[in-house]
Amino acid sequence: MRGVFVLMVIAGAASIVGCTPRTSDGGFDSDDPGSQLYAIRRAGNQGDRDAIPHLIQSLDSDDIAVRLYAINALERITGTRLGYVYYAPQNERTKSIERWSDAYDSGELSPSRAADAKAEAP
Repeated sequence: MRGVFVLMVIAGAASIVGCTPRTSDGGFDSDDPGSQLYAIRRAGNQGDRDAIPHLIQSLDSDDIAVRLYAINALERITGTRLGYVYYAPQNERTKSIERWSDAYDSGELSPSRAADAKAEAP
């Protein structure tokens, strides 16, 4: 009888796991950090400038890995970190996120300026 119960628990757990979406089906707004990381990494690898607002929002994540991947993707796309440090205290990160938002809103992160920033980088 105990063996049947164990099998039922295993079967139930397997069915729950099988019902979850693949990480690649998620995105920036997913509750699953793995899905967020997938979207962030894809954006950075593809140089997806349309993803910049999502990446900036990801800099404010509670998940340190999401913040790390987001700043790496932003640097890959724009050529700069704008002083953002993913492990810094919240108040310092907030100031850096404001710099990112201001730079984006002002057009400072336009494709031509990003190319110039990459050319100037050591």
